[in-house]
Amino acid sequence: MTKRRRRPPAPKRTKKPKQPKKPPLTARTADRHVLYQRAVQSPEVDAAFYARFFQRTTGRPLRVMREDFCGTAVLSCHHVRRHRENRAIGVDLHWPTLAWGRIHNVKDLLDEEQRKRLLLLQENVLDVRSPKADAILALNFSYSVFKTRRDLAAYVQNAHRSLKPGGVLFMDAWGGPDVQKHVVDRARHGDFTYLWEQRRYDPISHEIECAIHFEFRDGTKMRDAFVYEWRLWTLAELRELYEEAGFRDVHVLWEGTDSKTGRGNGVFRRKERGDMDEAWIAIVVGTKE
Repeated sequence: MTKRRRRPPAPKRTKKPKQPKKPPLTARTADRHVLYQRAVQSPEVDAAFYARFFQRTTGRPLRVMREDFCGTAVLSCHHVRRHRENRAIGVDLHWPTLAWGRIHNVKDLLDEEQRKRLLLLQENVLDVRSPKADAILALNFSYSVFKTRRDLAAYVQNAHRSLKPGGVLFMDAWGGPDVQKHVVDRARHGDFTYLWEQRRYDPISHEIECAIHFEFRDGTKMRDAFVYEWRLWTLAELRELYEEAGFRDVHVLWEGTDSKTGRGNGVFRRKERGDMDEAWIAIVVGTKE
């Protein structure tokens, strides 16, 4: 008969103190920038995507990234965190939004060393040319504030001057017949609902007005949390502006479609011909000589 080993006495279980429940979000208590970052942005995914694409395209790592129209600079913060040699430059004209980013996003960086690798500039993106960047990102269609070809051409040309040799400019774009209609898209995000409204589109000027709203479980609503008055630019126009500014290998990354939902699947591939989608998102890419 074999002796059974005696098990060590089980540690005493202590009850964990209950964490106080967070009060439910309401239109009065919610922060619009927090809601925007949760509903619209995926900074960790985006930082990885652009770093991976840049490495594959140029053969070198993306170290200095400039985020134009950076808003709260959450993407810049994630780029800094990815590698100890990464630096980011965030440029935006709107001081209150930049200040919010400093208070809420920059503070989440690991230490002072990481913060030193982040430069936030309250400047016009048409004027900033240094420090030179490996890549410039103009995302969330923010460049659409430029409503004339002359102004957008000036931006693309300035981006070209601001890049190091071999640097890359990324600008996302959107379009399709659905974009030209009055539409309200809804998406649930846990304790709130995100609404994207396309209010008005003028086929002559290509000017478009859109708004973001938020709704909460208690029935309250945050109307017009963000309002955009843009020009809807075509991919053909953007490619021409890139080429006129001196970019080479100008091409389009087209987002694929999820067969189950009919929505974008987040996978972007280089294409010479787009699909006849009701709504699409793409990224225009160009490299400086």
